[in-house]
Amino acid sequence: MTLRRKLAVSTIAASVALTAFAGIPLSNKGLAEKLGVSGVVYAASAFPNKSVETRIQEYYKALKAVGGLDEVIVLRNALNDIPDAKKIEITAPIVNKITTDQAKKDELKNFFLAAINLSYSPSLEELNDLRLTYGSTLQPYATAAGVVDLTVDDIANYFIAIQDTFLAKINKMTLTELQALLTNPNGVDKLMEDVLASVTGTYKLETVLLHYKVSTEDVVSVLNSVNDAVADKGVFKKAALALHAAYQYLKPVGPNTGFNGGFGGGGVQVPQDVVNLQKQLSELKAKLEKATAEEKAALIAEAIKNTQDAINKINKIDAKVKVLNGVATLDLDQDKALSAIAGIEAALKALLDATGAVLPAQSITIDLGAVKEAEVVIGLSEKLITEAIKVKLGTINVKVNGLGVDLPVGGDITKAVELNVKTSAADKAVLGTVAAASSVYDFKLLVGGVALTSFSKPVVLHLPVNKDVKVDTELLTLAKIVEGKLEVVGGHYRNGELVENREGFSSYVVVENKVSFGDIASVQKWAGRSIEVVAAKGAINGKSAGVFAPSHNVTRAEFAKMLVGALDLNNNSAKEEFADVNASDWFAPYVAAAVQAGIINGRSATKFDPEATITRAEMATMISRAVKGSAAVKDVDAALKVFADAKDISASLKEGVAFAAENKLVQGDKGKFTPNGKATRAQAAVMIHNAIKFVN
Repeated sequence: MTLRRKLAVSTIAASVALTAFAGIPLSNKGLAEKLGVSGVVYAASAFPNKSVETRIQEYYKALKAVGGLDEVIVLRNALNDIPDAKKIEITAPIVNKITTDQAKKDELKNFFLAAINLSYSPSLEELNDLRLTYGSTLQPYATAAGVVDLTVDDIANYFIAIQDTFLAKINKMTLTELQALLTNPNGVDKLMEDVLASVTGTYKLETVLLHYKVSTEDVVSVLNSVNDAVADKGVFKKAALALHAAYQYLKPVGPNTGFNGGFGGGGVQVPQDVVNLQKQLSELKAKLEKATAEEKAALIAEAIKNTQDAINKINKIDAKVKVLNGVATLDLDQDKALSAIAGIEAALKALLDATGAVLPAQSITIDLGAVKEAEVVIGLSEKLITEAIKVKLGTINVKVNGLGVDLPVGGDITKAVELNVKTSAADKAVLGTVAAASSVYDFKLLVGGVALTSFSKPVVLHLPVNKDVKVDTELLTLAKIVEGKLEVVGGHYRNGELVENREGFSSYVVVENKVSFGDIASVQKWAGRSIEVVAAKGAINGKSAGVFAPSHNVTRAEFAKMLVGALDLNNNSAKEEFADVNASDWFAPYVAAAVQAGIINGRSATKFDPEATITRAEMATMISRAVKGSAAVKDVDAALKVFADAKDISASLKEGVAFAAENKLVQGDKGKFTPNGKATRAQAAVMIHNAIKFVN
């Protein structure tokens, strides 16, 4: 059996590296590699033009960039605090195999202790001391094993090969898998065996250790002794997670191009479709200089279309999954994803340079396809998130089994992401009398290894509706499962899925929510269906069980809540500063969201007047603003001719009412609109129902 299948590593320092992902390797190169978590397998000469000092500095910067340097330092200090006598005891299983001479044992032990006691320093003073003092320590033992000129670099090369293989395997894990490995008593040992079986190449140090028959058991003994010597096991886990993030930051993004985190010259290749577009737009720029105004408009419109078409060809990434212990995990070709982002950036820049035109925020979609496992973990590296933010992508969209989650980049999401989705059947005890139209989806989101439960920018969910269940699609709504009960939160049915913005994650299921009221007979003909729909989505609740109160007037605060809820306009980050709206008021978040969205204004700069009743004209204007369409009316007076009392509409509200009338968001009664009449709950239900149909 070869050493790489039987032996993990030869020194306490490299053993710690494998155990805690943050140990101190023996040499300068090993130190650089381990401190920065370099990443995938590569040859020792992968960076021939980089000095050791430069590489260490770049790793140091990478750890600082991901905010993990402190965690690594805490672990290193814990290792340094192990008493020297204990360190000598720890190294004995290996040292005793190499020599029986006590003086030589002491020399080797001192060498190992020096390696252990190295503390990270960009100045490299301790490292250089180690090289000068102990550079030839192992040579006599190498000579006896038939190895000539065993240098510190030879030793480093062996450790680098082990570490690179190790880190490449670690990178294939999500944070969840990494944490599971750390808590499994045999997890690291098994991983070490796998790493050693995967290392390729011939190494002088390996030959020496084979000669002295240092075994896996010897190294495991060292590993266990190190763990026992450090009282706070939490420092290992924190350092491991920090270094996992650092790895993601430094991962290579293109073949033979180095690292994005500081090593390379940016190895991402722009897709050919975008290269072709760049050439077209470059040629277009010359044409525009000679074109007439009409020709320019046509050429720019065509350029915008061509740019969006080119982006649409590259922004969808089919991904694979790997399965471990019944959990499916995203196995993303990050190079391809980063290439798509780079392509989007290049396309947008080329369009801007040629025409001055700017497209809306773009996105990329990562599709895992069909997965049979009930639990799926989707990990996105910090590098991927960082690049998406730099290019100003709106979202990164992930899909699996028809389920879609649109993650807004920036804001809360600036570090590595891990999205966990568990799927289960709906529980009848939870559903009660309502019918489930989808599976139950339980969502959890980690950002930078920390659970994120509330979002400043909403995450958009696309839940697939079961095609085999016959339901009234207008009555479908998303329900949040809270302590075994359903809480209706709304949503819009579109093309076989329910779409809903969420400001936090929990367990969700799509249900057909039939709500009935015993007091709507008088308005059933013209408002009955609308009341049924808006009540199903929780946009307008009954006054009490079975009571809708259709003729009651609506206050400004009530309508703000109705509209924000019906059209998915909730906004956790929205703030308002009205003197008559207190943070504790039930309507405060809805007023804030509506004001920030430009749907409603205060009566003055400091007064909202939440309890004032709203007029029909005000309601129509608010709805028009909410669906983003009031500016689309070409002839306001023509649109208002359908109402005999159009002259009674306030000048400031005419455009909003005109849009609402032109797009059938509002109807009159016997040729009149009654703009200044107080709006009723039944009328509000009709207008909101019309708005829902309009945006769908």
